[in-house]
Order: sequence, then C-alpha cells, then structure tokens
Amino acid sequence: MVTKFLNPASVVAQTGLMMGQVVADLGCGNGFYVLPAAQMVGPTGTVIAVDVQTAKLAATVSIANQFGYKNVQVIQANLGKPLLDIPMNSCDLVIVGNILHEIDSQEELIKNIYRILKSPGHVVAVEWKRTATPFGPPLERRVDQGKLEIMLQMAGFRKSKDLDADGYHYAVLYEK
Repeated sequence: MVTKFLNPASVVAQTGLMMGQVVADLGCGNGFYVLPAAQMVGPTGTVIAVDVQTAKLAATVSIANQFGYKNVQVIQANLGKPLLDIPMNSCDLVIVGNILHEIDSQEELIKNIYRILKSPGHVVAVEWKRTATPFGPPLERRVDQGKLEIMLQMAGFRKSKDLDADGYHYAVLYEK
C-alpha cells in the first residue's frame, strides 16, 4: 500500500539546482514545482512557468505572490508547438512534471526542452507509473519509463540518474 505522495521539493532538490540558476517548468499547472524551484534559485534566479491554460498560470502567479517569490515569470504556450518565448540555451534545469501523458506531440516537447537547455543543463521528467493506481490518468495515456528514456536519448540527452519519487510516479534526470 502506497501512503506517501509526490513531494515536489524533494524531487527538485535531487536535481542539484542552485541559487541564481534559471529553471523552466513546462506544463507548470498550479505551480506544484514552481514554488520549491523558486525557493532554491533564490532572488537572483528565475523560474519560468509555462502552461497553455491561463487559469493555471493565474493560480501559479497567485501562489508565488502569496509566498513572496518575485523570481517567477509566466508564459502561456502550447508545448506541442515550437516554444520560442524562452531563449535558446538559457535554462539550467527544465522540469516536465506529469505532462507527457497530456501532450499529443511529445517529440515537439522534447525538442523544446533541448532547445532551451544550456549545455550542460538538466531535465527532470516526472510521470505516472504505467501501473494501476486508485487515481491518475488512464493507463493507456501514461508514458512508460522505458519509452520516455528512449525518446530522451534519441534527442541527444544522457541519463544522469533515477530520482526518488513515490509509489505512483517515476522521476528521471537527464543531461544535455
């Protein structure tokens, strides 16, 4: 029986993120990973929160303001299309948390990640395990860890390590 649920601060801490760095959270939703990232990069760093839904971006801005984080920027964008609002080679870390199963063009998303990451830079991908769980997306929509890793390797990324997640998710860290 799985009892603990994903802790975003724990996942982000395992990436080696440091003060002053630039992070892009692609598919940020309500800011689940934005807050711990904003805290870790501090006032000299930047977190770029990207989502297609304006309501999700508004929620992210609201919670960042509530906690006093002035280092969070938001961009509305469809991640299945080229993401040109973030400069090439500008991010130290890209977070993709539980969005691969929602995007039709996963290849385009991975191209976007590669384009905006510095070299060296890291991407942390967190997804639902492809096993039955009491909640989460339908099994047929979930992205198998092996398939995700092959897509990342084919795009030119090298695996750094598996990260601790929870009983429902897997998390991997790859380097450009």
